[in-house]
Amino acid sequence: MFQLTYLDAYQVERTLNYVDYDELMLSLSGCVTLPDSYRVTSLTFQDKLIYQGFVGDLYRFLKTIDLTKDKLRFFLVFSCFC
Repeated sequence: MFQLTYLDAYQVERTLNYVDYDELMLSLSGCVTLPDSYRVTSLTFQDKLIYQGFVGDLYRFLKTIDLTKDKLRFFLVFSCFC
């Protein structure tokens, strides 16, 4: 499960939960989505921090990581975000 926490236009922290990678990607690829300028305070996968930055860079980041089980485990262990 993915958990996305971000700051909205009023600097209020909001949290969205996604069951899987496909649901998260679908939410980011639609035309009704979060503004690119919102700051992502954390994106976690299985309670491990995998991303911090802006919503505008999140889709590109998610397309670059390989979410197959073994490679994701390696990514989470050696990621600089952990």
